[in-house]
Amino acid sequence: MAERTVRRRRALALGLGIALLLGLSAWALTYTSLFRAHHIRVEGAGALSAEQVRTLAEVDAATNVVHVDQAAVVARLEQDPWIAQASVHVELPDTLVLEITERRPVGVIDAMGDTAILASDATLLPTTSGIPDDLPAVRAALGAPTQEQRTAAADLLTALDPVVVKRVTTISVGQDGLVTLTLTSGVTVVAGQEGDEGAKAEALRAVLRWAASKNLDLTSVDISAPTAPSATLSGGSTLTP
Repeated sequence: MAERTVRRRRALALGLGIALLLGLSAWALTYTSLFRAHHIRVEGAGALSAEQVRTLAEVDAATNVVHVDQAAVVARLEQDPWIAQASVHVELPDTLVLEITERRPVGVIDAMGDTAILASDATLLPTTSGIPDDLPAVRAALGAPTQEQRTAAADLLTALDPVVVKRVTTISVGQDGLVTLTLTSGVTVVAGQEGDEGAKAEALRAVLRWAASKNLDLTSVDISAPTAPSATLSGGSTLTP
């Protein structure tokens, strides 16, 4: 009985030793070139190039996909103003996937010759990747727009229908917070204080459609009270559509 117990213990120890050896061998294997990032795929890049994203992530063909610090890579990517959100995925044995969500540009700010792109969340984006075409100019009554003024402008521009945004040349925010748009046709749109952006966007679109259907020549539109917008015609009369 004692001899049988000894044999059983020896077999168990041998099994555990073999399992440990196999585990250590498998772990050591993960440090070999088999698991280097021979493929680095970038998803979601638009304003930034794939190469720029890889550079920001600080990963290359020598990066080990098993042991890469994914949290550190995400943190490096999200330090760039253009990147709102990032994630890292591994596809064994040799592929690293960098997925990013870029901030949406909605306007351009030019203050004292220093140009920046305004994002939909009011973040200022560098122009190193170029300035997208047809973005409206964002202005303040005095000097460069403050954070509050940038937020007011970004909120309204984000709410507007893309078709309407293309007709906006400038958006101005006064010291009192009054938001005003100027369209390509020269029409002035008074949007009032910040708030109810969705309703104001719908009201503006409805007024512009109404004017086009009636072949009316507008000079200004007031959507500060979106449930009762008004339009001033070139003849000076004011109507409520």
